[in-house]
Amino acid sequence: MLIDPLFISHGAPDVLVRDTPAHHALASLTLTPGTRAVLVVSAHWEADPVRVQTAPAPSTIHDFSGFGPELARAVYDAPGAPDLAAAVIERLKAAGLAAGAEPQRGRDHGAWIPLALMHPDARIPVFQVSLPASDDAAIALGKALAPLSRDRVQIIGSGALTHALGAALPAAEDAPAHPDALAFADWIRPRLASGDTDTIAGWRSAPAARFNHPTPEHFRPLLVAMAAGGGQAGTCLHKSWSRSALAMDIWRFAA
Repeated sequence: MLIDPLFISHGAPDVLVRDTPAHHALASLTLTPGTRAVLVVSAHWEADPVRVQTAPAPSTIHDFSGFGPELARAVYDAPGAPDLAAAVIERLKAAGLAAGAEPQRGRDHGAWIPLALMHPDARIPVFQVSLPASDDAAIALGKALAPLSRDRVQIIGSGALTHALGAALPAAEDAPAHPDALAFADWIRPRLASGDTDTIAGWRSAPAARFNHPTPEHFRPLLVAMAAGGGQAGTCLHKSWSRSALAMDIWRFAA
């Protein structure tokens, strides 16, 4: 069974509890029946060389503050997938990528917040692979992970289509899209839909690229998911705006 890779814009942690279009989109994005495990590459875990989470029961990391006691107490207790994680390490090494085990680290909010909406019963094993340190390495990682889609593994890149925090933090949740955020989104969406991977790989020359991604870690999960889908045309499953400058897009890439 083939399970197409996903890119999810995870937004602020309170997407879990706020009544927003993105909240409802994630809640409707259920995992495919028969999914063996979920592999998440999150913007909130960078490591070079790549590390693979091997804990049998990863903890829930609350790597944020200021979002209230409900989120501070929330736990996502899906099991890990240590055997599959070990196999992924060997797969990455066979593809020429340096990789090692990470037995201690828990799940960051880029992984567990979306999954708490997508799969709230937390029965399917979930593990993370760290985000590489360059765009080229992110693409190489996605290509190396691609065969897992044929083995009932849901690959998720969790980041942000736009991530202009300086504009987002003071804005209301329902504020209209910032012109510079909209310019970048309007540039990349048709290229994702057409599978124009070469142009997307040169994203730093896009309109307002530096405004939307002053650091690249929230963009690179998109490169991973896109490459895991074989560079095929993407399908936009959802688009909305949060706090003016966070495009909450969800994309599926046919594996």
